[in-house]
Formats: sequence, structure tokens, C-alpha cells
Amino acid sequence: MAPESEAHQASPAFEVREPVLVRMASRPRGAVLPTVDAAQPVTGARRLAADPLLGQAVRVASGSLAHSLAGLTSDEGATALGRKRTLSAARTLTRYARRAAARPTPFGLFAGVGTARFGSAAKAEPGTGEVAVRLDGAWLCRRVLAWLAEPSVRRRVDVVLNDLCFLRDGRLYLRSGGQEQSVRDNALVGAVRERARTLVPYADLLGFLTERFPALDAERVDRQLAGLLQHGFLLTSITPHRIDTALLDGIEAALDGALPDDAQALRDIRAACARHQQDPPGQGGDSWRRLLDEVRRLDVPGKDGDAHARPPLHVDLHIPGEFVVPDSVGREVCRYAAAIWAITPEWTTLAYMRDYRERFIERYGTACAVPLGELVDPHRGLGLPPEYGAQPAYARSGPGDEADGPRRAMIGELLQEAVLSGGDLVLTDDVVRRLAEVAGHDPGAAPPRGLELCFQVLSESTAALDRGDFRLLGSPHTGAWTAGATAGRFAAAAGLTGELSRLAADTADTADSGAAPGEAVITAQVELMPREPRGLNIVQVPRLLPYRIPVGVPDDRDDPRCLDWRSLLVAAGSDGLRLLHPVSGRQVRPVLPHMLALDTQAPPVARFLMDLATARPRVWAGWDWAGHDTLPYLPRVRCGRVVAMPRRWLPGRRLRDAARAKGAEVWEQGLDAWRRRLAVPDRLQIARHDQMYPVDLRDRWDRDLLRAELTAAHPQFVLYEDLTADGAGLGWNGGHSTEIVVPLAGTRRPAGRTTPERTTARSAAEPAPAAPPVRPAPTRFHLPGEDWLFAKWYAEPSAHEALLADHLPAVLAEVEDEIDRWFFLRYQDPDPHLRLRFHGDPGVLHGRVLPALSRASRALVESGALRTMTLDAYRPESDRYGGEALQEAAERFFRTDSLSALVQLRALRGVARQLPAAVLAGLGHAVLLESLGDWDWCGWVDRMFTKTAEHEVYQRHRAVADRLIRLGQAVSSAAEALGAPSLGTLWSESPEPRAYGRLILSAPQADRDEALLSLLHMRHNRLFGIDRVAEAQGYAVLRGAVRTHVGRRRHESGSGSGR
Repeated sequence: MAPESEAHQASPAFEVREPVLVRMASRPRGAVLPTVDAAQPVTGARRLAADPLLGQAVRVASGSLAHSLAGLTSDEGATALGRKRTLSAARTLTRYARRAAARPTPFGLFAGVGTARFGSAAKAEPGTGEVAVRLDGAWLCRRVLAWLAEPSVRRRVDVVLNDLCFLRDGRLYLRSGGQEQSVRDNALVGAVRERARTLVPYADLLGFLTERFPALDAERVDRQLAGLLQHGFLLTSITPHRIDTALLDGIEAALDGALPDDAQALRDIRAACARHQQDPPGQGGDSWRRLLDEVRRLDVPGKDGDAHARPPLHVDLHIPGEFVVPDSVGREVCRYAAAIWAITPEWTTLAYMRDYRERFIERYGTACAVPLGELVDPHRGLGLPPEYGAQPAYARSGPGDEADGPRRAMIGELLQEAVLSGGDLVLTDDVVRRLAEVAGHDPGAAPPRGLELCFQVLSESTAALDRGDFRLLGSPHTGAWTAGATAGRFAAAAGLTGELSRLAADTADTADSGAAPGEAVITAQVELMPREPRGLNIVQVPRLLPYRIPVGVPDDRDDPRCLDWRSLLVAAGSDGLRLLHPVSGRQVRPVLPHMLALDTQAPPVARFLMDLATARPRVWAGWDWAGHDTLPYLPRVRCGRVVAMPRRWLPGRRLRDAARAKGAEVWEQGLDAWRRRLAVPDRLQIARHDQMYPVDLRDRWDRDLLRAELTAAHPQFVLYEDLTADGAGLGWNGGHSTEIVVPLAGTRRPAGRTTPERTTARSAAEPAPAAPPVRPAPTRFHLPGEDWLFAKWYAEPSAHEALLADHLPAVLAEVEDEIDRWFFLRYQDPDPHLRLRFHGDPGVLHGRVLPALSRASRALVESGALRTMTLDAYRPESDRYGGEALQEAAERFFRTDSLSALVQLRALRGVARQLPAAVLAGLGHAVLLESLGDWDWCGWVDRMFTKTAEHEVYQRHRAVADRLIRLGQAVSSAAEALGAPSLGTLWSESPEPRAYGRLILSAPQADRDEALLSLLHMRHNRLFGIDRVAEAQGYAVLRGAVRTHVGRRRHESGSGSGR
């Protein structure tokens, strides 16, 4: 054990709380498992599968593996299964068996949960496991949707409009995760929105609409409501969210009067669940099969009919008994948490929220509160952080940042010393102090209000635990930023609801700095609908707090304790953004008491709520290698009695190559060489995140398991030292691998201390600085009020098509007689917008064009089609288009290209949308180049564009590309393909393209090439937007088609001369 003197002895920053969750493997680690011979895997697999608990656990976890094992019970079945599938089943079964003894992560019957408390003397007396089973969330969602397709069922439920709906440009949108759908906001939909703002009986809503729209019969209205319901615009009182007794009772009540046979079938399932729960783990085979049969009888026809698919039931294992963790363990956890907090730099976690706060202050100042619904609207507010679509939640930015250099260098030095000495990297007081100094943070910043950390407890006996002879091994599941989150979904099964309620309130009841002294915080539980219905199994948490924030789930919005997220206010705080109650002004703190992956499974608004609650300059995030984690070997990291990181190895390229080589000899030699190079021990844990199982590399079957991992399609695993081999350190709990999840509360900041606001943003109370004088630009520019009117329409890219195809033509029709040229382009600054430029007499532009544009823009802003309109100075990029003398001709060409884009956008709503975008882009480029006059544009394309990886796009669409991109006929071909005769007229009869072509084609080659490339770039920009990959694909199609046609002509010319 590490001497106490090595531990960081910081002043306490954290205090332990309860309940402590116990996570325990269902089998003892030291038990000897049957071995498998790769040459004859059937016998070993049969021995493994004979274990009743393992067999039942497999049936619960994997229907396909259970089916394979059933086949292995007879020689005929084994022969039918075949050697390859038998070997695969044996490997999978081995992994399951070893996880059941070595991995305490709760999963079906492989590991369970219990509760512990802190006390003066250790105790570990687990009882017989208790099975908890309920319907799988995905299965129940699918089944409820099918029931709701029946009119008689719908008329027995309540409905409410989904709070994730929003209006924009005459349409009602629903955006959840990466998907967006919309319906026209006609009079009927508007009436639904009005009446279903809060829960209303479906039958009452149907009657209300039938009376309001007498021209529509009830059946037609019912069908339209059913469509809104099936697509999620309407939520119902039986929409699965919290799968508890109340929900199932509600479903049964709705079915009783409509589908009584289904109601009885659901009651039979619930009864079968209750019967199965009475059987001890490993002894419920018969009741499990009967339960599965009951569920399968109620399956949606044509869905999930495969009896070998994943079982449509969710099973948890509760371990009753008495567990007492010595107080000394709690103190060790607090010391470790304080040490890591001391060395955590600023903004290495949730760095994008720092940028978002800066944008917020720039837009709204520090004294303004904005409704959250408005803030996250990309047109009316800032939208959500752009990183939500580009990186995982809580990704770190620190290791690559220049400011992180000193910390990275020091950790590299410590790592090198540990490697060279063959020892551990030990976080002593001195090391912690030095790392804290290079972290460059405010050492007085308050620690987080709450978090939880997970450790595997290693000690040979409870007596050894009591005398301090223990180690705490950091779990791959580090914990959570919300104390109690790991235990949340087990609250009902483990009887933890009351304790978790108190914990949630205790660790979230103080206001942030900058709030009024003594201000009471409203802690509110975020309740959400996961993106994938299977995620419902993770969010099954009882209501722990009096207030709640529903996101995409049905709720009674008339209840004052139900907080509508759209009306909550966001304001700038001293070190982050704060959430405020719109009526009382009290701070609201969202709490998410479960472990759903927010970046992939939660509605983005729910993720944002939790980011608002969590994001501060420093966020506790565990040990960080500062970018050195790609090294092939990393030493153990210790802090007192805590092993923060066990020794870790990465399988390198040479080991992977040896695994993929044919025959056993190359593999065996490669494995031995890898072990010699990196001093790899016999006993290891193969780990994918928190999915781990042990291997002994002295055993041939275990070496085969490692080889199978290395030859998988996408091998993504690491290897850790096995600190619990043969049950070492597990004696205190009968040899079972056991983790504890310890809730922590941050100690409060000393009274009177404040942290000054450090920002360059101007306060809303300060006078605006005087605008700087306008200075001449190095190139010509035009200010608003002069001969160019430059307006920006800010809108997210998905709204651009409607703005260009529907709304801009209406503006042009009103002002076209007042201007002599105009054009548009798409841009980001960094916000996406359309740039509209009109040229004419300054008086006319200001007196007639601008008012017309402003009227149209106001209507678009009010309808939600547009975020805002701004005016700016126009600085022509004349150098890109042949110089100052050619600028007017270029701008007149831009007008033709802009009109062409509008025509094509409208045409793409028809049959033309079936054409590949890359082919349309290449065809458009050919139209542009051909329109400039009679010149060898094919030779120019052949010279300017080389073959790239995007050539495969041309190969994929070669037939259609060669058919449409016809030399000398590009304009007529485009008009025909798009079904737009006006497009042909525009390019063939407009004088602007040839006028500009005469000028630019006679320019010096470098100027000509730059101008033509710029024209093609802007042509793609106008039609398709900003997308470099798509743009490159369009050029590749153009090049491929041109070379094909030129080659064909040469061949035909050569053949003709031969005659």
C-alpha cells in the first residue's frame, strides 16, 4: 500500500455524502472457469454454458448467443452450427463468463447493485440477488405507437403539443437530435397548437376541431391528428417516458374499452414479470421463457419477429444485504478528489461554453436575461453551440492548446521518470503543488457543488479495511458531475428514492456567485425522451425533486412546478451562464439523475440545460495525460491509496499485423516480441471503455481471445494490468469484484470572498463607445446610402432554400425597375447568412428599394423565416475578377448567375431533385464556362483540374454525367434536365455572360484563371452553399465528363481520318 505521506494533504475541498452505491459482480473472481480448446471448442463451451447463473444471464443479455448455445447441447446442433460460429460463440461466452466475475458494471444478471453507508467498522454481507424485470423501452414505444394508430385507443388518452416544436415561416417544425420534420401551420394545425398547449383529452380536442371546422368531417380531422401524433408533434398520456406502474395502468385503462384482448395480454405480461422476479438468479429459466412468450404474443406484427433477437425485456439485479465502508475510505476519496481538483486547468472541459458565453455577452450584455426558447433559436437568438454537431459531449481542447504547454511538459517529464525507473507516477504533495502552479488557474475558485466518483475497493478482508490496508482502483466509469446519477436508474429496485432526493437537493441548493445573497435555488429534474427508444432503459428514474423541466415528454404544464424550458431565462454570471425562473427571478439549477449519453442520445436542448448547469472555468474531470495518452505504454498513476490509472498498453501495428498473419507461428512470435519490448505481464484486462474481461497470456485460449480482438473489423481496445488476478484484493467481499460510487459535495467558499468579473465585454449599463471614423480602404467600397445597397439576411443554412426560392423573388419583383443590377451569395461571419447586393441611384435605393426590402424582412423575421437583416459596406473583390476595369461587367454576370440559381432552386423541388448533386454541380459549371463565348473551355478544364480522390464520384454517376454534360449543348441540356426552359433562355439570350467573357478571356492567363475559378466557386456557393467537399466533387464530375467527351472526339476523329 502507498505510504500515507505520499498522498496529497490538501485542505478539504470535498465532503462525502450518502447513499453510496455498491456495484458488484455476480460471481466471485477466484472461481476456476472451464477452459476452451480452440481446436475442439464444443466441449469447453458446453461446460461453461452448464453454469445455471451464466446460462440465465446469457439468455437475458443475448438471444442470438442463447440460440447458438442451445444448438451446442447436441452433436447434431453443433454440426449444424459449424466450426466458425461455434468458435465465435465460445469466445463470446468466455468473455461473458469472465465479465461476470471481473466486471462490476451492472448489466442484466452479470452484476448487480446494492447500497452502503460509511461507518467506523467495515462490513460486507451481501444477500441473495433479487431480479427486477420490466418491458424494454424500445419495445414498449413501438407497441404504444401501434396502439395509438387505433382511433378507439386515441380517444381514451390525453394529448399535449411537443415542447420541441417551433414555428418558422408558416410551418411547424419538430427537431429532435439530428432529425427535423415539419408540417404546414395551417388553420387546423394552429388550432391544435392553441388547444393542446396543455394536456387535453384527445376526444375533446377532436370535438373542438370538428366544431371549429365544420367543412371537415370528424374522420378526416382524426386522421390529421393521428399523423401529428405518429410523428411526435403530439405527445400522449401513454407515451412511454417513465415506465412505471402509473404508465402501465394508464395504458391498460386506454386499452380496456378499445382493445380488451390487448389489455388482458398486457396484464398477463405484468403478472409474468412478477412471477419471474420471485425466482432467484439462475433459477428462473422456465418463468423467463413463459414471460418471453407472453411478450412475443403482443409484438407489433412484422416487427422484431425474430425469436433470437435481443429480448424485449430489461433486467436489473439488486444485491440486498449490509455494506459498511470505513470512514477512512471516504477520507481517502476526498483527498484524491481535492488533489485532482488542484491540478485541473481551466477550460480543458466544455471549452465551447466559454466561447458561447462570450458570444452571449457580446450580443446581450451582462444585464440582460433572454428566454431560453429564443436564445437557442438560430434565427432569433444565438442558436445552440455549433460544436454540438461536430464533437462529442465534454470533449477536451486542452492538450493541443498553447496555454497548456507547461502542464503538458511537466506531465511528460513525470511520465518519463516513471518509465525509466520502472515505477509509478506518484502524485505526492510536491507533485500536486507543481502541477497546480503550471495549471494557471485561480486556486481560490470554489469546487463543484457536487459530483460522484467510482472506485473498486481492494483489500484482503474487512479487518484489513478497518486498519487502513486497502487500495482504491479508479474505475473506467469515472463517475458523474451529478451526485447520484449512477444510482438513478436503480432507485426503485434498490429502494433509494428518498435518499437520492435528499442528495440531489443537498448538492444543488446554493446559488452561483453573482446571485443575490441567501437566494434559494430551484433545483429541477430534467426529464427527457432519448433519441433512440432503447435509451429509455437508462432514464428510468423516479421523480426526485419537486420541480421538473420536461423536454420532449408529456407533462401537465398547468402545474407551477412543471417548468417550461422555453420560458426559463438565461443571463450572464461571473463565471458562466445562469438559468433564472421567469416569474420569481430565482436561479434554476437543472439536475439530470442518470447516465444517458447527452451528446448522442439526448435532445440538444437537454444537453444545453446541463451544460449551463455544469460549465465553469474549471470542471472536475479526473486524471489527464495531457496528450501523452497515445504512447504504447503508460505507467500506473497513484495518489495516496488511490490507483488513479493502472498500467496501460496499446496494441501496436506490429502486433496487429502478426495477429492478421496466416498460421499460428507468426502470431505467437509477434505476441512474444511485443511482450518483450514493452514488458507486458501475463495477466491483463482487455478493455473497451468500461467493458473489460481478464486474460492470462500463458494460456493458449486466452492468446486466441486476444488475437480475435486484434483481427476484429475495428479493433478499439486497450490493455490494463490485472490488479485483481486470482481474486487478489477481493477478499473483503467474498471474492466478488466490487465498486463503490461515492457522492461528494464541494465545500463552500469562505464567506466574504468574491471573484471579480474578468471579461472584455462591455456592460449593458456602460455607454457605447463612439464609432471609429471611416477610413479609406485599400480597395473601393460602398457604404449604405450610396450606389450599392448591401443587406444581410441571417438564417441557418436549412432555411436558405426557402428564402431564395420563395421570398427573394417576391422582393425582386417589387424593386427590379428601381435597380440596374443585383446579385447574392451565401456567407458565414461566422453566422450563416445571405448577402444581397443591389445597385442603382442612391436616392432610389434609399427611398424605395430599402423600404421594400425592410418590409419584406420584417415579415420574415416575425414569421421565424429569418433571424434578422443588417446593412453593411460593400467592398468589391475586383482583384479576383480581372481588376477594377472589369468589375461592372463581372457584377452584371453575377446577376445572371444569381437568377440562374433561383430558377434551379425552384426546379430542384421537382423531379430534378433525383439527380445527383455532384452531377448538377458539374453541369452548372459547364453551362457557365460555355456561356462566356467560343473558346476552348474543355482544354482549360483539363489543364486546371487534376484527378483526385473525388474522381470516384464521377465514376459512380458516369452514365448520367456523360449524358447531361454535352459539349456545345450544356445550356439546353441543363434546361431539359431541370425541366426549366427559362434557364435556357436566361443563359442563351442574356448578353452579360458573353460581354464579361470577351473581357476576361483576353486577360493575362493568371488573371483569367483566377477569375474563372472564382466564378465557378461562387456558382457552387449560390446554388449549394458552403461545402468544400461537395464543391470538389462537382469539379471532379466536370473534369471526368470533359475528358470522356474529348477522348471520344479524338477517337472518332482518328477513326475518320483512317478511312
